[in-house]
Amino acid sequence: MTYYDREADIVYVELRATEAARSIEHEWGLIDLGDDGEPVGLEYWDASGRLPVELLAALRAPEPPVEAGAV
Repeated sequence: MTYYDREADIVYVELRATEAARSIEHEWGLIDLGDDGEPVGLEYWDASGRLPVELLAALRAPEPPVEAGAV
């Protein structure tokens, strides 16, 4: 899921719906890689300083985590 976490000022762009096996850290954020070594997602730190305001406004907030035992 692609989202903008306004509180953390982080944008995550999902490229493929698969789990990240590892991440490569850069000055601007992370590249998440799958088991096959191909990118599965991009995480941008300090998003409000790096990305257009119009893009940030168009992105939804992340879904809250599901608590253990919640039905």
